[in-house]
Amino acid sequence: MLEIWEEFSAGFGQELLVFSVLFAVLLCFLGYRLLKVWIMVMGFAVGFTAGFSVAALLTQGDINIPVIAGIVVGILLALLAFKLYLAGVFLLCGVSAFGAVQALSLPASADGGVMPLVLGVAAFVVVGILAVKLARPCIILVTAISGAVNAVHSLSASVELLSENELLLWAVVAVLAVLGVVVQFKTTK
Repeated sequence: MLEIWEEFSAGFGQELLVFSVLFAVLLCFLGYRLLKVWIMVMGFAVGFTAGFSVAALLTQGDINIPVIAGIVVGILLALLAFKLYLAGVFLLCGVSAFGAVQALSLPASADGGVMPLVLGVAAFVVVGILAVKLARPCIILVTAISGAVNAVHSLSASVELLSENELLLWAVVAVLAVLGVVVQFKTTK
């Protein structure tokens, strides 16, 4: 299955990088304002990943079937997330927190990478619940911080200065996150 993901991402590598940086910056500065769009995007992303992964495991080889299954499941989950607003808020903030935790450079562990996954799932659940309870401030904080982390993390693969200097990387994340929080609180009611 890993080969199918690699084949898919290799064909669209540069486009995926540009999309991920653009998506992360928009999330950072317009997270709350575009909430329903983000809910649908996250629903689609989770659905596509699940549909693609399951179909790839079942078909072993052909990439067309997993892509079609991913698109169908993605559209269904996007529509479901839009209809179930609070579930969508939970999903948006939870997936954003999970992605931000996965983007962190955690020290290597002897457990084979299980700890980052556990921390990501814990962040998904905790932040998702908080987002449902304290919607506006939590959504603004989560989208600004996760957008900043993901934008800088995506750029660090292409910008040598960021990839070599972790202190600079986190300084840029902090500045971008603060700017995102300020912009979102100033532009929303």
